[in-house]
Amino acid sequence: MRTAVLGRFSKEKKKMKKLVLLLILSLFPVFVFAGPFGLKMGMSLEELTAACIEEPEYIADDRYYIQPKKSHPLFDGYVAWISETNGLYYIKGISRKIKTTNYGTEVKQEFSKLLSPLEKKYGKFKKVDRLEKDVLSYKRGEKYWMQTISEGSRTYEAHWDVTEVDSKKFEGLISIAIGVKTEEIYVIDEAYIWIEYGFINAIEGFDNLDDVL
Repeated sequence: MRTAVLGRFSKEKKKMKKLVLLLILSLFPVFVFAGPFGLKMGMSLEELTAACIEEPEYIADDRYYIQPKKSHPLFDGYVAWISETNGLYYIKGISRKIKTTNYGTEVKQEFSKLLSPLEKKYGKFKKVDRLEKDVLSYKRGEKYWMQTISEGSRTYEAHWDVTEVDSKKFEGLISIAIGVKTEEIYVIDEAYIWIEYGFINAIEGFDNLDDVL
């Protein structure tokens, strides 16, 4: 009888230890990095296809037009760079057209909305709002913000330079960039936002493309 009681006590003690351990582990966050749009460095074309809602459409020079299953509501066009040697090495997303004023108010607001979650995920960024030196003085006013964007004389971007340590945490990502452009020169009433992700294998991927030229 005593042996049976002691046996049950020992089992209950082990069970309690297990519950305490599970409770302690639950207090620590588990960080699982999700790649941009659900995509990862080095994915094969077959793996990329499985991550998209339709088969990737070949454009040229390792580029494929894709529609990933995990997409952002602002973006409606995506291009992936993928090769047989390096797999997936670069991703670019293009937003829908954003109607805006001469001051770029609406597109700036959408740009800012994207910065917050990106900063939370990848850390601090460097923002660039720069006019070319040869821009006429009257165009330096905010009223001409969209005009300078459309002409290419204004750069409005944000960049993340990922360290080697963070690159491992982000599964090979080494650069993230986001910016504002217009589809054509002198279009000043609408713009789009682009975002680009470069993996560490992009260095070799683009080098291989250059070797073909």
